[in-house]
Amino acid sequence: MNNAVALEYLEAGRWDWMGRQGIVHGDRVVAVVASIQLDYLAEIPRGEVEVRTRLESPTEAEIADDDLTFRARFRQRLHLPQVPGPAVDALVTVAFLDTELRCLVSMQDFLAAAAPADGAAYYRVECR
Repeated sequence: MNNAVALEYLEAGRWDWMGRQGIVHGDRVVAVVASIQLDYLAEIPRGEVEVRTRLESPTEAEIADDDLTFRARFRQRLHLPQVPGPAVDALVTVAFLDTELRCLVSMQDFLAAAAPADGAAYYRVECR
């Protein structure tokens, strides 16, 4: 597989992780990749891969402090069946963008916009 396909798998893994956390993909406020550090550790042939995703920061304690957070960092790894260790190790930093106002917003704004509230999400935008 080429490197662009690995990036697509990683993105699908982040959206799957967010879905499992109850975060609904929104249209107005979106998470965008700000930076990515990617290490290819093994050849990835066609076939089955497993994407493992973990939020590294902010931590639960950092979120609980009520400080505004403008980036999140994920550790992601692509694993192949029957192969020990990851084939790809990635550190992905995302920022949050209001697509209408074209400005960065906090992670708290992203979460408020992504939270299902009777079918409609509301949040107060503060461009930074």
